[in-house]
Order: sequence, then structure tokens, then C-alpha cells
Amino acid sequence: MKRIPLFYASVLVVSLMSLLAPSASAQTACAPSWQIGISITVGEVLSFNGDNWQAIQAETQTVDGWQPPNVPALWKDLGACSAGGNGGNACSAAPGAPVGLSSANITSSGATLTWTAVTPPVNCTVSSYTVFENGVSIGTTPNTSFSVTGLTAATAFNFTVAATDSFATGSPSASLAVTTTATPSTGGTGTCFPTWNAATTYHGGDQVSLGGINFTAAFFSQNQSPATNNGPSGSGEPWISNGPCSTCGTIAGAPGLPTASGTTFNSTNLTWPAVTPPANCSIASYTVLENGTPVGTATTNSFAVHGLKPQTAFTFTVEANDGAGSSSQSPAVSVTTQACPSGQTCTSKVLFATYKDVTVSADFNNGQQRSAVTGTAQPITSAMPNKTLIWSFATGTCDAENWAGFSPAQEQANIQQFTNAGKNYIISTGGAAGTFDCSSGQGLINFINRYNSPNLVGIDFDIEGGQSQQVVDNLITATIAAEQQFPNLLFSFTIPSFGSLQANPITGTSVGTTVVNEIKRLNLGGNFVVNLLTFDYGLVSPTVCVVVNNLCDMGQSAIAAVQALNQQSGIPMNHIGFTQDIGQADTQGEVTSLQNIDTLNAFAVANALPISWFFSFDRDTPNGTAADNMNGNGAPALAYNQEYMKTLGVQ
Repeated sequence: MKRIPLFYASVLVVSLMSLLAPSASAQTACAPSWQIGISITVGEVLSFNGDNWQAIQAETQTVDGWQPPNVPALWKDLGACSAGGNGGNACSAAPGAPVGLSSANITSSGATLTWTAVTPPVNCTVSSYTVFENGVSIGTTPNTSFSVTGLTAATAFNFTVAATDSFATGSPSASLAVTTTATPSTGGTGTCFPTWNAATTYHGGDQVSLGGINFTAAFFSQNQSPATNNGPSGSGEPWISNGPCSTCGTIAGAPGLPTASGTTFNSTNLTWPAVTPPANCSIASYTVLENGTPVGTATTNSFAVHGLKPQTAFTFTVEANDGAGSSSQSPAVSVTTQACPSGQTCTSKVLFATYKDVTVSADFNNGQQRSAVTGTAQPITSAMPNKTLIWSFATGTCDAENWAGFSPAQEQANIQQFTNAGKNYIISTGGAAGTFDCSSGQGLINFINRYNSPNLVGIDFDIEGGQSQQVVDNLITATIAAEQQFPNLLFSFTIPSFGSLQANPITGTSVGTTVVNEIKRLNLGGNFVVNLLTFDYGLVSPTVCVVVNNLCDMGQSAIAAVQALNQQSGIPMNHIGFTQDIGQADTQGEVTSLQNIDTLNAFAVANALPISWFFSFDRDTPNGTAADNMNGNGAPALAYNQEYMKTLGVQ
């Protein structure tokens, strides 16, 4: 999150320069082409995909993803250009229709489309391809493949693709018919797909079950039994084992009366008699309901409820879940929380968590997360006084993620540490120095399952790397699918932000604007949050932050960011949160004090915001050795953790 500056100031510079610079027309000659490996100077003009771009900052182009359209902090778009200039050799023809459209990896909810690259007309460059589903555009890509998600099971769809250059979008390809597979039946210990048939021809991505085990086809096969012809991906075998499954046709009985213990002003511990599963079934989980509304799930017969309102009566019931569905509710237990401790501000629903770079102070032999925030390296669960930590960051894709050198297995090993200590965790992806993509709902579900436990409370997509709309759409549509299986997990979309009501849009001309727009367009619902990064605004100016005594007031600026997003986009307050950079931020004039924490958290409580987080756990000390590992203003170790816990009234 803090490995690369967030470029807020540069976005402002872009908008100011656009008022001064003349607009470019389609007749402007194209400058030399942008390319990887060159060094640029301020004011230098290069061309990319039919537009001229002017450099705002000096930079050596060493990152392949930093093409001019992706990095508004480095480049200003001067508009369309032509190869010859003044009308000579300009792109003057639309590209032809793509050919070779085909499908693969067809599932009950998606498919992968591929086609042959279009040869562009003279003086033109094909910049993108638009994919149409039943005649309606569903996304664009610069590549010759596209992953379609969110489809209805056992349904026929027609797809076409059209190429675009600087002149126009060409004719669509021939239509391709794709029929999704049927939704597999649900089993007591997993999902049993349709039974394998020796007479059926299978293609890559098809899913079957045999002998109580699920399999996915790696490629074309017929009459090759999955039981004897399976192996890991890349093994050369036609089938990949997905693990055991079973069928279950009977809903479990209701759990017995829960009991409550250890009740505080904002929490209580529930236990209930374990349910005996019906024949051929197993109890997959229990759902806990607070006043009739689900608040969490547990795989054992106990659950700790947090975030309750002080001096308030609650009723709790429990449902048992097996492969056939959910049971009726248990008898209700009534719980009345204690009074708020004297001198402490108490609230009920704000989730407090801190980001943690999993590599800082880690044990590189086994991947154990540790922190030296108190002066001595120790297991992170021993160091943290708070309840919830955000593991940062998984990058790559949901099928092949990386943890800055640690393997998924090494990070998985931390799950037991957290469950033993009674600590919760959130898995964070992307960050300022990396990106994360997930092209299917099942892929995200698989990713979550790798780190799942009763102590996993959320998945965070930190989107700061200039991701394309397609990547953003992938994450949102995958979340929509995953919410059906994990309705109680929090899904946060973390984006850069300004901190002033004068900034419109509050998310700047960045990927954050795309995230907000696509969340609305794709109708994301459920338990999601737009998490605004309310720091690193770039300069002290009322156009980007609330200025008090010639400094950005970090408390009031965070509040302004939330208010502006709510007013500009219509995102409700209960789907907006913020993350603060404690102490001295990268930008001078931005120091988040303990008093600022009191201000922004009072606003969070009063407006029922779902989250209030900070970056990062290892910064909560005056004794670090680098900017990212110290608060920079001399506050004692863990002072910010304690202030958040006090002002929010949570752990």
C-alpha cells in the first residue's frame, strides 16, 4: 500500500495543466512511440495507441504495466494523433471483423473466449476488442481472449467480438453459441458434479464426479475414467482431482438451546449442542443469527459475537447447515450486554483492523508472521492488542497468488496461529506495488477456501495499480459469485481518494473512479465496502484536503472523503469506510495525530460506517528503521492501536 506513491498530487497537476494546454486534434502528428526501457523527461511527448502523451514527471519506463493510459500521474493525454500529421497517413478505416472466435473452459457460470488477432488497416493500430453477449457489450480487452463470468447455468448464449482502432469500431465477428453446464448438485461435504459417463466426450473445463470425488477435465477426452487417469495440472492426465464430495438429501434438525458466557459491553460467547447429521450427510457449518439476522458462521458449535451495543438486550439463534440446506432455528437465548466502561466511547458495528506487511520481521524459514513493533520480534498474535489483522498482500491471480516471496502454503500455516490466539484476519490482495486478478467466481471461491477458517472475516482488494476495467469487472463479478457461498464475509474494495468536498470526483481520474462506477453498473450487493485511502493527497491545498493552519487536517479530510463519495456516487454510508496512514505520511504536511483518530472515529460511530482501518501495524512505533516501519511523530508503541480501540469501543 505504501511501496509506490499514490500520485494524488499528480492527478491535480493533470487537471490544472489541461486548462492551460491546447487541445490536440485528430490531425496532430504522432510523436515517437512510447516503449519499455526508455528514459523520459518532463514535457517530453510520445505517442501510444493513436494518442500523443506529454510527460509530467521524469521516469525510466521499466514497468510493463505503466503505459501512458494507465499512469495519469506520469502522463497527460494530448489527444488523438495521426502517423503523417495534418491529414497525411491518418488512420481512416475501421478494422475488419475478427475471425476464429471459439470457447473453452465452459462451466455453469462462465467460459473463456478466444479469437484471431485482426490485421489493422494501413496507418492504424487495433487498440482493443469489445465482447458482446446476446448483442450487449460486456467488456473490452486489448488481448485476444476474454473470460466471461456471471452466466446462468444450463443456458444458451451468443457471443460476438468487434475490433477498434483510432478511426472506429469495426463489424462484429460471426456469432458463437455457448451453452453453460448445469449447476451441480450440492453434497454434504462438498459439491458433487454430474456423474462421469464413458460414452460422453469431454472438453477442458468440464466437471464430473465419480466414486465420491469431483474432477475437472484438463483437455479433450472420451472413455478415460477419472478414477485411473487423473493428476495435477500439467501432469498430462486428462482429469484433475478436486477432492471428495457426497450427496445429501435431508436437512439437519435444529440445534438445541444456545448458552451465553463471558458477556461484555460489546460481545458474548455462544455455545450450543452439536447436531447429529442425517444419513449420508455431514454438518458443514452453523449460522448464528442476532435478532433474526445472520451475523456469522462457525464450523464448530461455538461462536464469539462482537460489535454489540452496550446495555442492550439481544436474542440469538443458530441454524445447522448440511448439503441439503439449512435447518430451522434453535430456541432463542436472550443476552443483555454490560454498560459501557467509564470514560470509553462504545459502538456496535465498526470493524477495526490494521494492515500488516507479512514480510516485515517474518520468520523466513516457515513464513510465520511476526512484528518488532514493541522492540523485539515476536509472533504477531502476541504483539497485537487488537482483534483483527489484514494480511498484505497477495498478488498475481486467484489461481496462482504470491506473497512477496512467501508461498500460499507458508501463509496458510499462519491460520492455526490466529485461531489458537482467538485473533481474526482479513486477506488483502494487490497493493500499491502489485496487482491481483480473478477471472471467475469459482477461482475466487477456491482462493478463499485456501485461507478459510472461522477466524477469516474478510477479503480486501487493494486496487491502486492502474488496473483495467476488465480486471476491475473480474473482481466484482467474482465477488458476486463468492458472496453466495460466503454471505458473512466482508468484501472491501480499497481505492485512492482525495480528502476535500471540492474534489469531484473524490476518487480522482484514477482506477478508483472505475471501481466505483463498475460497482454500481454491475449491481454489487451484499456485504461490501468501498474503502477510501484517505492520505497521501500530494500537496497541502483545499482542492485535495481540508486545510487547517497550513496543514492537511487528516481527521476532517477523511470525513470529507466519505461525505463526497456518498454525495457524488450515491454509495450508502454503510458501504463506505476509510483507511488512515498513522503518523507522518509520505507527503509533508500530512501527519495523522491521535486527536485526528478521535475525530474520524467519532464520525465513523455516528454514521454507522462499517470499517475504520489503518496502515500499518508495524508503523505503530517510534523506533522503526524505515518510513514504513515507524509512525514518524514519536507516539509510543501501539498508541494508535489503543486509540482506535478506545474511540471505536471495539477490539
